[in-house]
Amino acid sequence: MKRLIILLLLLASPVRADHVVPKTIRPASDRFAQRDARVVPDFQRHVVPLLGKLGCNSAKCHGSFQGQGDFRLSLFGFDFHSDHAALHADAYSEEGGRLHVGDSENSLILRKATEQTDHEGGQRFEIGSWQHHLLLRWIETGAKGAIVDGSQGDSHEDAENPGTPITEQSGDTLFRESIQPILEDHCYECHGFNSRKGNFSLNNRVSLLAGGDAGPAVVPGKPGESLLLTAVGYSDDELQMPPSGKLPEEKIEALKKWIELGAPWPDEYDFAPQATDQKLVALRCEPKEILFREPGQTQQLRIIAEWDDGTREDVTCLSRFHTNDDAIVRISTSGLATSTGEGDTHVIAFYDNGVAAIPMLRPNRGVGSPSTGEQAVISDAHPIDRFVNAKLEKLGLTPSEACTDAEFLRRVSIDLTGTLPTPGEVLAFLGDNSQDRRTRKIEELLGRPSYAAWWTNKLCDFTGCNPKSISSLLEVAREDGYVKASQWYEWILERVERNEPYDRIVAGLMLADLSGRGDSMPYFWTRQSLEEPKDTAMSVAHAFLGIQLQCAECHKHPFDQWTQADFNDFSLFFDSVTKTKRRSITDRELELGLLRSGQVRLSPGDDPRRPIMEWMQNPENPWFARAFVNRVWAGYFNRGIVDPPDQFTPANPPSHPQLLNWLAAGFVENGYDMKWLHRQITNSQTYQRSWKPGETNRNDLRNFSRTIPRRIPAEVVYDAMKQVAAAPAEQEEVRSNLRRRASGHLSMRMAGTHAMKVFGKPDRSINCDCERVNEPTLLQAIFTQNDPLLRMRLADSGWIIEIEDAEKTGESLDTSILIEQVWLRTVGRLPTEADRARATKHLSESPTLTEGVVDLLWAMMNSKEFLLNH
Repeated sequence: MKRLIILLLLLASPVRADHVVPKTIRPASDRFAQRDARVVPDFQRHVVPLLGKLGCNSAKCHGSFQGQGDFRLSLFGFDFHSDHAALHADAYSEEGGRLHVGDSENSLILRKATEQTDHEGGQRFEIGSWQHHLLLRWIETGAKGAIVDGSQGDSHEDAENPGTPITEQSGDTLFRESIQPILEDHCYECHGFNSRKGNFSLNNRVSLLAGGDAGPAVVPGKPGESLLLTAVGYSDDELQMPPSGKLPEEKIEALKKWIELGAPWPDEYDFAPQATDQKLVALRCEPKEILFREPGQTQQLRIIAEWDDGTREDVTCLSRFHTNDDAIVRISTSGLATSTGEGDTHVIAFYDNGVAAIPMLRPNRGVGSPSTGEQAVISDAHPIDRFVNAKLEKLGLTPSEACTDAEFLRRVSIDLTGTLPTPGEVLAFLGDNSQDRRTRKIEELLGRPSYAAWWTNKLCDFTGCNPKSISSLLEVAREDGYVKASQWYEWILERVERNEPYDRIVAGLMLADLSGRGDSMPYFWTRQSLEEPKDTAMSVAHAFLGIQLQCAECHKHPFDQWTQADFNDFSLFFDSVTKTKRRSITDRELELGLLRSGQVRLSPGDDPRRPIMEWMQNPENPWFARAFVNRVWAGYFNRGIVDPPDQFTPANPPSHPQLLNWLAAGFVENGYDMKWLHRQITNSQTYQRSWKPGETNRNDLRNFSRTIPRRIPAEVVYDAMKQVAAAPAEQEEVRSNLRRRASGHLSMRMAGTHAMKVFGKPDRSINCDCERVNEPTLLQAIFTQNDPLLRMRLADSGWIIEIEDAEKTGESLDTSILIEQVWLRTVGRLPTEADRARATKHLSESPTLTEGVVDLLWAMMNSKEFLLNH
């Protein structure tokens, strides 16, 4: 009886409101299917997304910088204020105004889109369609704008309203036809968008009136008191703009007239987007993942938008879709996914500021029912292998067998130390039968100075240690540039040698004393290539967060959440350090957004770099640890879990998200210990797999079912050519003398040389991991066959000279041993019987034994096996 009472009480208990899933609003395609719909469309939630879906605000149409047909929308539609103003502005067309609130059917945006009037973009929708009804309803209900500060943008009066003062009309017309072109052609390079030379911006009228370091630029109605006219008139020797030369008199007169009219500035030319009161908090997809079974199979996606007011709406019909690989899946404009091939990829949905990635998979042909991966997950395998194998099972891919000991030794030696193993090292490893020989070899390599040298070289890649840009903007580096770049390298090397935590190395760069005093490295900040705060912002984001902010400099990022406001705020953190190169101090009260991770308040005297470093060291930071472990992973597999490794965007999701999360969390938990990370990766079966494909994984390039052969890096090629030709007694010296190695201290001096350019060593002059090229090219084949450097290595080879001397004195030489040495030196293995037979035949036919060995050495140095890490 007691249990029954308790049960009844529980059943009678009210359900808590916070556990109730809000009802999902039906899609606009349903709600506006009929003309008599009573619901009112929202400008931000419905109108702008629809214009994006139709392609109106794309770069090829009205979203281009100059617009189309005197009608300009913000690119990708995130400046709601200017878009609303542009839609309400005069159309400059004989066909009438763009919007007619009292006569919505005759609004030009509808007549053009339905091709009732000539439209260069063609028909975008049909009369009577839901799109037509939605826009009609929005216009007839007042064509309100986005909600800003609690209110919506007013519906503007028709352009032909006689109540509009003639001076305002003529002023706006003058701005559009004369002033805006002047600003575009002569001013925006220095003062437009995110450029603020002299702290002067022309993004909007407020910035114009505020002026910059010299004071207010324009005093409306008073040309004689406006510094802008003083500058363009060249009447002051200290203030002459534009610097390229004085403007023609007719342009100066146009500026004067414009200021006399009060310097009108139409809203649609305001380049500073305003934040709206509505915020999209999540964009979700149903289903969360699609597993196709057959070619041609289809699945309709459903996209749900969740707003900060708690509402949920089906926005599938308003979302844009993109497939990351149409060889695996196609996606229609309506969100219908169709399987086209085996493998896995993502379909990306875009709506408002949201980006959703939906995994799409189709298992290998012949696999009945793909496993869910449970067996792989609960096994006692290395965590890396559990994550990788779980996905391989789902895709029906059988991983390759383990690589041979010879392949492992050469692979791990190159990846960990940038160095080939010596013949003696190869023979000793092949003769070791202990079960832990690979693990012990990894530990031995991590303790070598060449490990620190090679990974210091990589850290210099990521952080932009470039002799050219450190002290000069010239194409050729100056001597002090080489000196400072070498100091930068040495500073990182010391810390990698003692295995200093990665976050502390970054802190030594981020918080460096710019005076050069103390135990830090200031040259990251004092590079002459960082001319503007925006340059520094992009460099920091790329180096330490693995994200590309460039697109957001001028407009909403097409594949990420970043807006121009996000970019501007992040750039302001680096205003002082970039402009002075001597200090990083805030000179006024500031509240800046930190890449949508919260607001930062800065007071005068604060170092704005410090809150960024503290934010990066926060374990919850979404990029700092993940970006580094992903780059290290890419160094071992030639592709990142996120690939490209420096493009962490929602539209470029990780191939193995759980694996990336595990690596990043473990890296942080182990105190940012770089050697911990190297051990985890190199000890995994995933890393130690053979390059030889099986029946199922031959076409797999992204799921780590086998090793993908990749060309060895430029520095390793250069050093290997020297090591291969060295006399036996000199080989260890060649390997250990880091002062004379391209992968060591010499790397700074060799930047930009012919050999390094041919084999893809980066100049470190741009913010892109793609600058290092590890792909084989025809020029590389020509280099290894004919370049004077290779001929010199062979002609001066200490080993070849020893053979030649022995041959001249009549000393008996064992050709079998010589053949073995050629293979051990170049490809790190013993020759096969077929190799021996061909080599023996060639030596017997050569004029001299020395010439024959030179031929073999040259041939092996030109082989794929030598030039590839496999």
